[in-house]
Amino acid sequence: MSSQMLRVEGLTKRYGYTVAVDDLSVSIGEGEFKSLLGPSGCGKTTTLRCIAGIEKASGGRIYINDELVSAPDEGVHVKPENRDIGMVFQSYAIWPHMTVAENVAFPLKVRGIGDAAEREERVLETLEMVGLAEYRDSMATELSGGQQQRVAISRALVIEPSILLFDEPLSNLDAKLRREMREEIHELSDELDITTLYVTHSQDEAMFLSDTIALMDNGRIVEEGAPEPLHTDPSSLFAMDFMGHTNTLRGRVAKRGEGTVAVETPVGPFTLDKRRVGPDATPGTEVLVSFRPKFCDYAARVDRPVDRTYAATLRGRLEQKAATRDFTEYQIAVEGTTVTFRSLEPLSLAAGDEIEIRVPREHVRVFPTGHAADGTINPA
Repeated sequence: MSSQMLRVEGLTKRYGYTVAVDDLSVSIGEGEFKSLLGPSGCGKTTTLRCIAGIEKASGGRIYINDELVSAPDEGVHVKPENRDIGMVFQSYAIWPHMTVAENVAFPLKVRGIGDAAEREERVLETLEMVGLAEYRDSMATELSGGQQQRVAISRALVIEPSILLFDEPLSNLDAKLRREMREEIHELSDELDITTLYVTHSQDEAMFLSDTIALMDNGRIVEEGAPEPLHTDPSSLFAMDFMGHTNTLRGRVAKRGEGTVAVETPVGPFTLDKRRVGPDATPGTEVLVSFRPKFCDYAARVDRPVDRTYAATLRGRLEQKAATRDFTEYQIAVEGTTVTFRSLEPLSLAAGDEIEIRVPREHVRVFPTGHAADGTINPA
């Protein structure tokens, strides 16, 4: 990944008085797979549509492979068909009156690429990539949802673009097919090494597919980084909350020691590393203590001593439990506060049973009260 294939500088998109994208900047290196991840309405699809040229930006500059394709202040707006991109839409956008091959060939015809023989050869090559060569003469609407999505991917690839754009391509598929297509996109991305920008609201998709994730909220990028650090060690409370279920407690710094800080919370004291709390958290400072349920450890006996590698030991009674395909979730009442714990294996516990969980110090994150989505600190 050397050169930047996509540069977005200060992108703004307004609809009347509504600001959908707010001074957003992002870049993608050659061969990089980056996801724009965020909740519904955060501006991620609008950002993608501005990059594709489907929407006209209100401000900022967009470069694709070092070519300026959008600069409203300079009167620059290159049409979508003249941008060096391929795009896969959420709705597939398959032409129902065309065969599979005709659908895939369509962007070649629109751009005037090659003669009939060359177009046929390129169509067959891309259909073979996605495993649909045998369906080339079938009507596209006769295919399953997953197969139609492969047609859409093939159509985006056939022009051999510098950048591939995905707009929530798996959201219309069932869970099983979604996982299968996610793996296929991952394999195809590795095989082609094509620069990719992928829009999704699914943390699982973004974590599985991406080299980097740009997390969005309110039209801005809140935080950006590799998937695992963004999940386990985020710098903002918004990222901590959005990247996976978390327990967040209000706390107050009680004491600063040699290398640790003691924080009092409604469920008991936490002993935390100084580097996690920061130098400004003096005794009396209010903070937010956050930890993920899946990182907590279960102790079978409530009288076991506290291990020093743990920030806290929480003792309470089981309120309820719920099993999913991947884990069992337990709601525990601790000093009048509900704390969530997750276990990969079901535990022999019933409502009302006493339970003890331990919170590893390395997995606790501390944020100032009033920690905003963009990482800034608001008055508490």
